[in-house]
Amino acid sequence: MSWEIGTGIMPWVYAIGMLILGFALILLEILVIPGINIFGILGFATVCVGVAFAYDRLGTGAAVGVGLLAVAGTAALVWLMVRNRAWQRLVLDSETDRASGFDTAPAGLAGLVSESGVAQTPLRPSGRAQFGEQFVDVVTEGDFIDSGTRIEVLSVNGNRVVVQEQAEPAGVDAGSE
Repeated sequence: MSWEIGTGIMPWVYAIGMLILGFALILLEILVIPGINIFGILGFATVCVGVAFAYDRLGTGAAVGVGLLAVAGTAALVWLMVRNRAWQRLVLDSETDRASGFDTAPAGLAGLVSESGVAQTPLRPSGRAQFGEQFVDVVTEGDFIDSGTRIEVLSVNGNRVVVQEQAEPAGVDAGSE
């Protein structure tokens, strides 16, 4: 009996060995060092090489058998992951809501509605403005407003503060000093 890769039982051993090595690399990626992806990619490539080797050296029927073995192995891995609760380590199940302390909007922005302030940077259409001692990132409704211009807050949605140029008070002539 010859122990060359191309004859006897060795092509079967090689093809199935490639499947086992590929699954081991995928398991290494999932359970030991998640996030790098290189071992998962190498594992998938190794499984594909095992099936391609079976097709090349053993024929179509053997390649289909090795491919079915690969599908069965994948199903077994998924079943084991679900059964052993390894799947829960891969999925974030905690909530990121306000009750848990997560909030995207800084506190106090909702109280700025109708407040007056000064544009600290040109608003084209976004920039920074000062309301009292507080500096806030703001946006206009599309208008460009120069730095130093008096502005007022129209609305606050989360961390989006919409402003407009403040209208001159009634009875004040813009040209008089």
